[in-house]
Amino acid sequence: MSRSNLQRTSVRQSKRKYRKRVYQTEDEYVGFASLPEQVHRKAVKKGFNFTLMVVGESGLGKSTLINSLFLTDIYKDRQIPSVEDRMTKTVEIEKRQIDIEERGVRLRLTVVDTPGYSDALNTQDCCKAVENFVDEQFAQYFKDESGVNRRNIQDSRVHCCLYFISPCGHGLKQVDVEFMKQLHEKVNIVPIIAKADTLTAAEVCKLKNRVLQEIDEHGIKIYEFPDCDSDEDEDFKQQDKELKLAIPFSVIGSNTVLEVNGKKIRGRLYPWGIVEVDNPKHCDFLKLRQMLISTHMQDLKDVTQDVHYENYRAQHISEENKRDLQRERKLKRESCTSLDGVVDADRLLQQKDEEIRRMQEMLKQMQEQLHVSGGRANGTAC
Repeated sequence: MSRSNLQRTSVRQSKRKYRKRVYQTEDEYVGFASLPEQVHRKAVKKGFNFTLMVVGESGLGKSTLINSLFLTDIYKDRQIPSVEDRMTKTVEIEKRQIDIEERGVRLRLTVVDTPGYSDALNTQDCCKAVENFVDEQFAQYFKDESGVNRRNIQDSRVHCCLYFISPCGHGLKQVDVEFMKQLHEKVNIVPIIAKADTLTAAEVCKLKNRVLQEIDEHGIKIYEFPDCDSDEDEDFKQQDKELKLAIPFSVIGSNTVLEVNGKKIRGRLYPWGIVEVDNPKHCDFLKLRQMLISTHMQDLKDVTQDVHYENYRAQHISEENKRDLQRERKLKRESCTSLDGVVDADRLLQQKDEEIRRMQEMLKQMQEQLHVSGGRANGTAC
């Protein structure tokens, strides 16, 4: 073989080896690394939904805070009741839906308000209406999930409950404790100290410690932040630590835009200065919005699905099984009673048949005796 042929053969072999290496590299890429992108596109196309419940006394700024969180006016047509109406008013449930879109991501927000909560003189049953509403949403979801068509299930379950605590007291009131004890295993409760601008920084810190102490004393389970993964960056770990330390959030709500030094801010103007809503030194509004919308919204939904709804589902199925068992036992008792009645009826029929047979035999014997006596009388006469 000539030198030129040897060179061509070596070049061909090297090309084959190169192609083989390239093919092996391409074959190593299967394609499942794009699954997160597929899930992301599908989720964005479908949109997201979130149900937020706000509970607290009237006048604590619940409506203002919701409008400040989502930069919208949800309560346009609300009518404020008079003092006389509040004294006798019972707790109502108001649902308001609004579609929000940000950077191509659509969110259907459902805000559940509880006007009349703790406004009446008798507050013993003010928690019952809220608890019934939460149970009704679980029951509806369970019914839809157990149905034949489960494609378009509307999730109306309450994913988070912002409970507003009055800054005027020295901690939790009795109605606050009763409400959280009844609802803490059915919904994610996030305690909030309302109108924090009425307190100094030292008073806010003291009230926070007092609220946390009473929550621990009464065994109330509020929403717990999940632990950070080991591969998270330090900034995220620091943010998560700050959020955990901020519970309960001390917030200030305001939709008024003020201009200070050529800069527009949202806040409240007082004779002694300006309270900024978006200033972390003044309140925890930014931390609440970050937790509720930016970082932990999906975790709130996951806890609702994996913990609260699963507890309701297990309890509901257990109660249904108990009712079915009681129904079966009742049917067995009724069947046994009816069976005993059938047996008694059969026994009576048998006794009557035996009596009839005895009577027939007696009649037969009497007829035979009469026949014999009649024959004897005829013979004598002859």
